[in-house]
Amino acid sequence: MTTLLDAIDNAIRAAIRDYNRENTTPPVALLWPDPSGEWQPVATLLREEKGLPIITLGDYDPGQWRGPAIYIRCLVEGTLPGTGLPDNETPVIYLPGYSRIELRNIGDGPEPIQPLAELQYRGAIWSHRNGRDWTIARFLKAHLDIATTSDQDTKKLLRDNIDKLCNEPISSIKSHQPLNAAYLASLAQPDYRKQILLWMNSPQEEKERMGPKDWSSFRYICKTDYGFDPHTDGVATAVELLTSQGKRWADVWERYRENPHAYPNIPTLIRNTPLPPLPMFSESWPQINDAMEEDLRQALLNLQGAPIDEARREILRLEEEHGARRSWVWADLGESPLAFALQHLSRLAKLTEDFRFGGTIEEQSKRYANEYWRADDAIVMALAHVRRQEDRKAVTTAIRAIARKWLDDLATAFQDEWLKSPPEQHKETWEPSQGEVLLFVDGLRMDIGRRLEERLQRSGCTCTLTYRLSVLPTTTETAKPAVMPIAGELAGGQNLTPVTRTGAVAQISALRTLLKEQKIQVLGDDGYGDTEGRAWTECGNIDRAGHERGSELPAALDDELATIERRIIDLLDAGWQQVSVVTDHGWLLLPGGLNKTDLLQSLVSFKKGRGRYADLLPDSTTNLPTVAWFWDRNVRIALAPGITCFEAGREYDHGGLSPQEVVVPEIVVTRGSGAAQRLVIQTPSWRGLRCHITVDGAEGYTVDIRLKPGDPATSVTKDKKTVPREGAVSLLVPDDNLEGKEAMIVVLDENGNTVTQRKTIIGVE
Repeated sequence: MTTLLDAIDNAIRAAIRDYNRENTTPPVALLWPDPSGEWQPVATLLREEKGLPIITLGDYDPGQWRGPAIYIRCLVEGTLPGTGLPDNETPVIYLPGYSRIELRNIGDGPEPIQPLAELQYRGAIWSHRNGRDWTIARFLKAHLDIATTSDQDTKKLLRDNIDKLCNEPISSIKSHQPLNAAYLASLAQPDYRKQILLWMNSPQEEKERMGPKDWSSFRYICKTDYGFDPHTDGVATAVELLTSQGKRWADVWERYRENPHAYPNIPTLIRNTPLPPLPMFSESWPQINDAMEEDLRQALLNLQGAPIDEARREILRLEEEHGARRSWVWADLGESPLAFALQHLSRLAKLTEDFRFGGTIEEQSKRYANEYWRADDAIVMALAHVRRQEDRKAVTTAIRAIARKWLDDLATAFQDEWLKSPPEQHKETWEPSQGEVLLFVDGLRMDIGRRLEERLQRSGCTCTLTYRLSVLPTTTETAKPAVMPIAGELAGGQNLTPVTRTGAVAQISALRTLLKEQKIQVLGDDGYGDTEGRAWTECGNIDRAGHERGSELPAALDDELATIERRIIDLLDAGWQQVSVVTDHGWLLLPGGLNKTDLLQSLVSFKKGRGRYADLLPDSTTNLPTVAWFWDRNVRIALAPGITCFEAGREYDHGGLSPQEVVVPEIVVTRGSGAAQRLVIQTPSWRGLRCHITVDGAEGYTVDIRLKPGDPATSVTKDKKTVPREGAVSLLVPDDNLEGKEAMIVVLDENGNTVTQRKTIIGVE
């Protein structure tokens, strides 16, 4: 596609070639007069982008082939060494500020060009065929038949923006003829809506950044298209026009909506602008949004003590009133947290209208795992949107008004059925599948498991989520060993903690020893192990964060889930065929605190630190719900009824009997399409620092050698190799300092995911 710069370059080169070859020698130079100096940006572009050997009259700068007339004569005559001027091309002598007539007038011409006058006889002059000097407008019309309007704004902007016009295709320029000031100004500000916003955000800085030429174009656009002059009207006028969203300002507002964070000063500018009596667009004004947030805050606080049905109706009404604000720009700037929380509160209001409690434990568990977990999710998501204390108080009031009794009734129905017909639960030792790693997450409740499943699916993983029942009490000490593949090796011990067959307390070191005895690898936080075997690893701090932060836990969950997701994907990338996510227990979360149930301390053997359960003394009697400890049926556990707690003030707790604590997710995660293909890396062979590898079943895949299999930045090879049909490739490690270091040979699919790997020692056969 031919640009204007191409056309000018072609015209000048054609002028150099335009001489009578039969009786004339080639010109020693082509002189280019430019009395107005308007071609200066073009001359620079021709020299830098087109390689045209242009010598410019001006201040001495040999690096730019610029200098006084005597210097130019020396360049043309070839008397200066090492100039870099091509020997086989005719130079162009550009004369800004001087006309053809002045050049012709040898005797009375300007002194700076007098030494060059003689060159016009041995060279040629680039000018219009009528003898006049080329102007840009004249060239456009004569060479390209492109007309321009003759007003002063157009003439000025044509000169100011010629460098930008040079980059435009000829076809595009012709489509805009006759060229006018508006078109030329748009070249300087192609995204004029953004430029207006940038200027409003930082007026002085933007004016200085634009420079005189672009500032002139900017002013022209603002005056002709947007009805104000940034120089005389100022930012305050622009703010009034922006908030009015009238005519073209509606487009500027939409541009602001796209990325308001890029203009951090604009909200303050609008807040400092008086609100009109009847604003046409409420969403333009942060003051209105602030007032509506305050109204919503007060309405939620007023729900304290309200009947449940009335509270639900009020929340749904508030959603109709405030829901639209989530699409306002102020919501994107984090100034509408309650409007976002309200979305989930309204969801909670609808969910808690469903009272299908009761049924068998299996029926209630399925109902919770498939449906009722969404109520917990709504509570968590509502809390996640609020940070300030006054907002948290408002959301807490609403949650307690519509959900506390519903949650209590749900837990009570579950407890009643469990106590009447407790499910059978057994400890057992079992073997994970080959190529399977068990990833334990402490406190992965069902709603959080669903969020993890969704994240993994978005990352291209295949997930199967099922549920299982935790054991009682739902604590880490009791329930974590029960989910491990060595549970059959444990028995009841003291303080509600199981022991091994040797009597060792089933804490971390003892449990890991048992795993290793069963040929199950124990992986560290960043370990990958032998992907051909079986493994156990742990990830995440959800439970600890819950105990430490209470109802502020939701703010930490996205980071926790991101960490767990990354670990799962890294394990799959490292070559594990399957990651099975398991957990010990869920938890209750009620902002404002779980209601307290009294417990006689004389009945229990452990006096403090247990909120939802207590181990009873032998022969003690109580009216509280009572179950046997999973690891020793002779030990009795008292449970806090419903969603109450034996200790006051706890917002987060577990250990008791409720669907949230007991019905927990298990997620089997595999790679998506192509990951199930079984690939085998044969024993590698090193010849010096070149590794010869054969991979069966991997045609079209890529092989790399890395220090960390999941991190492409740790590649040690010169180039990755694509596996041919026969499967044989060789890779060179260029850094001999790596010899003797452990690394991983990895096979990557078309998306760069690791599908299998094998350990190797660099340079060691």
